Formats: sequence, structure tokens, C-alpha cells
Amino acid sequence: MPVELAMPIYHANDEFQSRKSSKYKRPLRPCLHPNRVPPLGFRSPPQQPERNGVQESSLKDRGRTKKQVSFADHKGLALTMVKIFSKFDDPIDVPLSIQQLFSSALCVSEEENKLVLDFAQPSADYLRFRQRLEEDLVCLENCMLKDRAVAGTVKVKNLSFEKFVKVRITFDTWKSHTDVDCLYVKDTYVGSDRDTFSFEVNLPEQVPPHERIEFAVFYVVNGITYWDSNRGQNYRIIHSSLKRRVCT
Repeated sequence: MPVELAMPIYHANDEFQSRKSSKYKRPLRPCLHPNRVPPLGFRSPPQQPERNGVQESSLKDRGRTKKQVSFADHKGLALTMVKIFSKFDDPIDVPLSIQQLFSSALCVSEEENKLVLDFAQPSADYLRFRQRLEEDLVCLENCMLKDRAVAGTVKVKNLSFEKFVKVRITFDTWKSHTDVDCLYVKDTYVGSDRDTFSFEVNLPEQVPPHERIEFAVFYVVNGITYWDSNRGQNYRIIHSSLKRRVCT
């Protein structure tokens, strides 16, 4: 008895894929235009517009103004001209008010630079002077300024024959100092219990306004030193302008 067999027919996978792809795939259109494709190799840098080069530089040159220097001799003139002024040929008439102003200003300037004593004469109050001499055994008696020097006398108690008196002075507010010997002055009264010494110290030509001249007196006898420092304030010499300012 004949039998009918139904068998499926299978294609190979590769053959099926090739048929399938050939049936459904379509060729793609090229995305590059043949006329727009640059040739292979190195590309030259893009050229700047002419305006960025020559035209811009010319515009800058237009904004600048060229400076020219010309000399007088190019125009037929002399390079130098000398004018001689003579006080006889060209007198200057200064008004009298201006002359007086200059004169007064000069006097004020000289007055401000003048040095003055910043203390009263110790012996002006004689009773107090004698009291100080008894207590301190040494005391400045008188002092004065003459030219560029300070001079004065000192009284000491006569405790011994051997003794010496000195003035310690500074011209720069005690940054430095100098000791000056005092000279013995023979007393007219014999047998007095007090001796007199004198001194004279030259002052510098210029003293800065911020510096002070100060001095004190010391007396050495029997190995002991006694001081007169104006009760610890020292004897001061200042500019007259500073003293006037303090008084006001």
C-alpha cells in the first residue's frame, strides 16, 4: 500500500540570508558630492581677508599723526640766544610794602632761630639760692648767652682744698655729652666757706629744632660727687620760637 510522505524543504542558513538581504536591501546613495571632496594631502591655512592685513594697518596709520621736529637753524634763525641781565642796567623797582614784608619775615626767621635760656637766674631769689647751696653743696649762680657760647658761675661749699667742678652739657638731647672744666675764681673775701668757679662752653653753629641743649653742674670733693641738675629738670637752652609757643 503506497504511503505519501510530506517532507519540508529547508534552505541553508547562508543561502537564506543572502536571498533575504538581496531582496530587501537597497543600495545607499553616496553622502559626499564628488565635486566637494577635497584632494588628499595637506591643506593650506585659510587666508585672512585683505582687510585684516593691509587695510587694517593702513587704517591704523591714518589714526596716527606723524610728529616732525624742526630746528631753528633750518629756518635761518640762531640756535641760542643769550640775554645778559645787569643790576645797573635793569633795576627792579620793588614796592616799599614788599620790601618791608621781606625784611620783617627775615627778622622773624632770625628771631625764631635765636637761642634763649629756658630757666630763671638761680641767684635772682637769693634766699632760695643760699638754701639750695646749703642743701646740695653746689649750685649754679648766674648764666648768660653771648655770641655762640654759654657762660656762667657756680658756687660750691668749701669742704676741702682739693676739689674740681665741671659742667656736663649735651647738644642732642643726651644722645652724647661733653664735660667741661670750670675755673676757680679767687674770692675777695678771705676765709669764706664758699668758692666760686666760672665756665664758658661754645655752642654749635646749627642746632636742629627737635634737639635740646641741656647741662648740669657737678662738684667732686673727698671722693664724693654732688650734682646741681635744676631739681632734676636740667638747665635748658632752646629756640626762642619754642619758648614763645610754650608760654602761649
